[in-house]
Amino acid sequence: MARLLIPSSRRPAGQAGFLLPLSVSGALVLLLCSLSMQSLALQTRQMQRLEASRRQKDDLLASAAQQLASALQGRYRCLRPLSSSAWFDQPLPADCPADLDPQQLRNTELWNQRVLLLGWTPSSAGAGVLQLQLEGSRYQRRYGITLTPLYRLQELG
Repeated sequence: MARLLIPSSRRPAGQAGFLLPLSVSGALVLLLCSLSMQSLALQTRQMQRLEASRRQKDDLLASAAQQLASALQGRYRCLRPLSSSAWFDQPLPADCPADLDPQQLRNTELWNQRVLLLGWTPSSAGAGVLQLQLEGSRYQRRYGITLTPLYRLQELG
């Protein structure tokens, strides 16, 4: 009888089973890389969303400042030399119309959000500083306004 010699696939004990742990390690490295890329993408998206929200709030407050500056040039021009605290605590100046209500300047509604007038501080003739805040938040901005001879609005912070 003839014997068939089948080559043995036995390896020395030190080399046995190195391929499976190597492929598992490679798969774990790929998984960790993809997870870090995903978390980076999510963080970038969140930062973009926060920046867009901040810009929208800034735009809302700037629009309210423009609206108040326009009111101080028009019907409410007699209030310009007084600080906003004097508008509500003291009698209005004689050159103000009898039906003038400065309470209307305290709240401005734009885009279904209310903007509160925290203060108007007059500086020189036709100029002053408006301080505004979004209702229900601590988000505030100050605007320097020059009303004469040319209208100019500048964010102060």
